[in-house]
Amino acid sequence: MDLDDVLLNPHYVTRQARWIDAPPDVVWEELHAVQLSGLPVTVVLSAARFLPVLLSGHGLGQLRDRPFLESLPVPLLASEPPRSVVFGGVLQAWRLRGGEEPPSLDAEHLHNWMKPGWVKAVMDFRLTPSRGGTELSSETRVLATDYATRRRFTRYWLFVQPGSTAIRWEVLTAVQLRAEGRARSRTLQG
Repeated sequence: MDLDDVLLNPHYVTRQARWIDAPPDVVWEELHAVQLSGLPVTVVLSAARFLPVLLSGHGLGQLRDRPFLESLPVPLLASEPPRSVVFGGVLQAWRLRGGEEPPSLDAEHLHNWMKPGWVKAVMDFRLTPSRGGTELSSETRVLATDYATRRRFTRYWLFVQPGSTAIRWEVLTAVQLRAEGRARSRTLQG
């Protein structure tokens, strides 16, 4: 599965990619092993984002130490080791307390979802063998389900998009450092 299977013609897109001097299986394992505690920028930005929710007494478990991929605001839709992992769902992220409880949607239902008042958000991490290593890329796509929601989300996105991009770069960097360190130690041992 790729993002085109779930969300075509998004209103907002961010993409990041990094070449890593390690094989895809090592990069895959390290992507899944990266903990929030190893991502200081992500922890600070996530805490800022969740502060209204935390102050309201909701979501206290959201920021505990756990793997980064398990802390995403949208659920896992597909995983194809060691090639790609796709997440997606609907959100009302611009609302101070996070909005209504989103429905649980599989890829097909998310693709067809157009109830007003929501944004559809999808994100992937893709691993591609390249030049003796692995290119690790991430793409985030967002589509508002109606014009009024798009206007509201645009104001929110202008504020959070730089942080969202910083989080992706931090994750790619953490995976690179871990995977390359592990690949070097494999070479020295072998």
